[in-house]
Amino acid sequence: MEEAVVDRSVLPMLHPSRENGAKWFNHDTQVSTAVRKVIQSCFKGPYYSWKKVPPFYKGTWFSLFKKKFNWNPAINHQVKGEFDKLAAYRLKGMISAAKKNAQKTGEKPDWIMSDVWAIMEAHWATAKAIEKSAKARASRMSDRGGIGPYSHVAGSRSFAKVQDVLEANNEDFCFFAVMKKTHQKADGTYSDQRARLVAEAYEKHLEEHLGQLEIAGEQRTAENLGLREKNEIYVKAATGVSNQGIFGLGALRSEVLLAGEASSSAPQLEEPEMCPQRMQEMETELKESREENLQIQRRLEALEKKLESLERQNA
Repeated sequence: MEEAVVDRSVLPMLHPSRENGAKWFNHDTQVSTAVRKVIQSCFKGPYYSWKKVPPFYKGTWFSLFKKKFNWNPAINHQVKGEFDKLAAYRLKGMISAAKKNAQKTGEKPDWIMSDVWAIMEAHWATAKAIEKSAKARASRMSDRGGIGPYSHVAGSRSFAKVQDVLEANNEDFCFFAVMKKTHQKADGTYSDQRARLVAEAYEKHLEEHLGQLEIAGEQRTAENLGLREKNEIYVKAATGVSNQGIFGLGALRSEVLLAGEASSSAPQLEEPEMCPQRMQEMETELKESREENLQIQRRLEALEKKLESLERQNA
């Protein structure tokens, strides 16, 4: 049977500007939900991480996504990049939720086949996977040099969604406003100590910026600074406090380029030259991934042969 042709002209539009009702990744739950459903509809192997998904199925998922949204062909490369990032993020969350639910109920999710789930469970039981999980948990719960584990008050909402709500309500939606909305409690204190440090740094840099404007003969206040100005000040403050990139923005970090693409305020966005040691590490990781995928394929083939044998015996 031939595959039905989809008239993409009637599908919802995607565009980073989000003008004229267009949608975009991390800003719209419809896009995020579509990515989740695409993954669930074509989950054919033990893909417990994005790295384990074969290129063929990454391409298949994107092809399925094309049947749900339309976009200008000129931004196809950008759409593919954003799709991959969101799919990797959603896959990680979906597998984590499935694993936790199975530990509580003993049941696998309906969208993962039994033989695939068995391989995934076997992987999670290996010493290597247990050690990796323990290290990740220790890192999340680390006091990070005495400032405690990371936390926010945004709940399940993405930071991009929080920014959209602020903008829709005609409130300040600069990076600092988003950080406060997602990290500041009702009593005015911060849920995360690094958020407090970033807020203090922002206020300091803001005061310095206004002082420089005053020296130049411009009488400005924080309220009438432009969005780009405030975002550049935030990036400077956040990167000064954190040595792990721009704190407090979540997926909005990708928008820093839009806030100041050529700005020296965001040096961590420059592509660093890859050192030989890192190249060697990546080659080793790729080799291990290929070997592991080969082992998984062999196990799947063995399971299929067993099923065929059982079917013949029962015939």
